[in-house]
Amino acid sequence: MTGVTVVGGGLAGMTAAWAIRKYGIPVRLLEASGELGGMAGSRMIDGRVEDHGVHIFPAWYLNTLKLVGELGIEGNLRETGSLNQLMPGEYPAFRSAVTPVADQLLFLYGVIDLLAQEYGGAGARDESLHSFLHSRWYLTDAAITDVEHLFVASSAKESNAVSAASFRGSIAAFARHPGKVRMPRGDLQQWFIGPFRQRLEAAGVEVRTGAELLGVRVDGGRLNALTLRDAGGDGATVTEDVDGHVVLALPHGRLSGLGREVTGALRPPHGVDRLTSSPLGALHIYLRRRLPGLPADHVRLVESPHAITLIDVGQVWEGHDTSLLNCVVGRVSHLAHLSEDEAVKVLVEELMSYIPVLTWDDIEHVCYQPHGGAPFFAPGPGSDRHRPATATALPNLHVAGDFCAGPPGVAGMEGAVRSGLAAAESVRRALRPTAEPVRIERIGGVSPSLARGLRVALTPFAAGVRRLADRRRVRAAAPADLGPGGRP
Repeated sequence: MTGVTVVGGGLAGMTAAWAIRKYGIPVRLLEASGELGGMAGSRMIDGRVEDHGVHIFPAWYLNTLKLVGELGIEGNLRETGSLNQLMPGEYPAFRSAVTPVADQLLFLYGVIDLLAQEYGGAGARDESLHSFLHSRWYLTDAAITDVEHLFVASSAKESNAVSAASFRGSIAAFARHPGKVRMPRGDLQQWFIGPFRQRLEAAGVEVRTGAELLGVRVDGGRLNALTLRDAGGDGATVTEDVDGHVVLALPHGRLSGLGREVTGALRPPHGVDRLTSSPLGALHIYLRRRLPGLPADHVRLVESPHAITLIDVGQVWEGHDTSLLNCVVGRVSHLAHLSEDEAVKVLVEELMSYIPVLTWDDIEHVCYQPHGGAPFFAPGPGSDRHRPATATALPNLHVAGDFCAGPPGVAGMEGAVRSGLAAAESVRRALRPTAEPVRIERIGGVSPSLARGLRVALTPFAAGVRRLADRRRVRAAAPADLGPGGRP
């Protein structure tokens, strides 16, 4: 195969194919499953189109939103409101914050403190989010618990497995690029991935699904053959010679499985073997009625044992007049020992404990996706030093994926799109060296020195707020004064 073969039809591979094709280079896109999109896609389950999970487009997803604009599908996204937080026993009263004002102020000071940290550099300094939070003299236990629970709900990782440098990067991105969060107006297949595939094919990209990569052959310092299986047909295996370039847009675990000839060509060599991911579960519940009192925006179940967040997309997706609860399960791994029916029962009963108007009779259909075989990548402490560059030591091999090297905090959908663009630029340098480079939007950061100055200025204020918070907790914990006869 001459030209470029992109293996992996997730968002990274689709973006790489899109950007490479703009240079007039022949591109073939191979995907093992029956649909494109990967974790940003949908698939048919029990006769229904089911998203891999809930996806959001924050304003700082500069490359992703630029891609949406290029595809001409900006109207397929809608703006969402703020996060609604639900405490146990408080339905239908939702809060914007769950900790007292003093704890909130101390957390904001903590954000400034985090932005003041010098992570990375020659020493590749990093620490876990847990270590950062628990080493801060000013943070209360309530504030720490709230942050840790919120993070596991969005990343499937506990705070001791999360990079503080990465968390700093995402906070800085939100600070530098504020704006409304957007979501698709319906399932991702119809409103995002489907139109993307149509644009790819219209641009001349050859899309082939049901083509599973089994292995590669490296010889003479180049990748020169792909072994593929027709996963969607008769299962026949074929080895194809490669005359051109290859972009492997695969999950890091699949990349590791291709062997040392591939992982040794990465930069840094074999670093991808040290990356880890965790499953982020999805639970979609179709109801027979519209639940009263439930907002149309994101809801976080505070202190939820399985870190559940949800959105009733039935209120905003076209064609729905009843509630459709799309739930993200941050601690889905805690249910791995249960059967699917048992796991669903645990999760639904947990939802009912927060939303008492929900009953078993309301439920028409349930789709549970634990995603054990499709885990979500969230950078761990020190993982940035192991994330591979898109260019490799093999001149005709390039890689893409949300796990690839990028600015701290950039992973997920934006990480996938950015890596696809970076892989396309790597190909462009090899095949079209005089052409204009692929443009990759730079996500702004926050100067640590500026944050340190602000931290110093606010330290006396933080100390005072912490004293007030301690006094409030002491008063709340003290028993009531007893009067004569032992009566209050």
